[in-house]
Amino acid sequence: MGRLTLADRTFNGLNGLLLSFFAFLCAYPLWYILILSLNEGRDASLGGIYWLPRAFTLDNFRVILSDDTIINALWITVARTAIGTIGSLLVTSMVAYALSRKELPGRKPLLLLFLFIMLFNGGLIPFYLQLMNLGLINSFWVYVVPGMFSIWNMFVMKTSFQNNIPESVVESAKLDGAGYTRIYFHIVLPFSVPLFAALGLFTAVGQWNDWFTGAFFVNDLSLQPLPTYLQRIMSTIEASNMISASQLANANSTSMYNPDAITSKSVRMATTVITILPILFVYPFVQRYFVKGVLIGSVKE
Repeated sequence: MGRLTLADRTFNGLNGLLLSFFAFLCAYPLWYILILSLNEGRDASLGGIYWLPRAFTLDNFRVILSDDTIINALWITVARTAIGTIGSLLVTSMVAYALSRKELPGRKPLLLLFLFIMLFNGGLIPFYLQLMNLGLINSFWVYVVPGMFSIWNMFVMKTSFQNNIPESVVESAKLDGAGYTRIYFHIVLPFSVPLFAALGLFTAVGQWNDWFTGAFFVNDLSLQPLPTYLQRIMSTIEASNMISASQLANANSTSMYNPDAITSKSVRMATTVITILPILFVYPFVQRYFVKGVLIGSVKE
């Protein structure tokens, strides 16, 4: 490898500065939310906080962790994300594997049907009526069942199975007496770990951030996920919707936190941090699969 020219070094330097600037633009809003969540609300309302908390406190998080509704909403979100992601990957990959086999009867009409459904849908009202007929309205499974099959992910998986799983390996397994189920679990899944990691991350993020389903299809507050509850908090102006009078009275008696140092905004910032951090911690575990998994089903060799 030859030495870099002045033009190459200049380009690399400017490229690094530009990427660093965009990285800062992406990261700073998250940092700003974090420092506001760690600062006293009354003090933060005075402004002038940009890099570090000026009046450090954990009271905003104590408010959240003492609210049973938020804790329950967090567990609902964790459960729907785990079950929904695993179920979606399993069901979608099974359909994708079946459609990747050329010997499947009616394969081409089915692909055209799935493509049509992906481009056009019946709308919100028919979707609501269908959920009601299935008994999913105001149920935990409304978060899981409708999202167990993704047509877009199915097409990506199908292309990956066709292009990246050697047909000779499949034929050898058939000669050894393996059926389609055994081939799927012993060949298709191990070959597709990077793809599953990438699509699983996208699916998990979508499940974790979904507030729409809980807002429109679930009336029971005990079944609403954290994003829906957070949306309700952020849509209100008065702090009483988040910090009730009974909470404040309990705070004064138990001294868990200082009610004079918190505001609705500071509590919302802390709730946002709790919402964001868990899904951010998942990314490092799938990072090494991420780029490969994104590309593996998109290019035909």
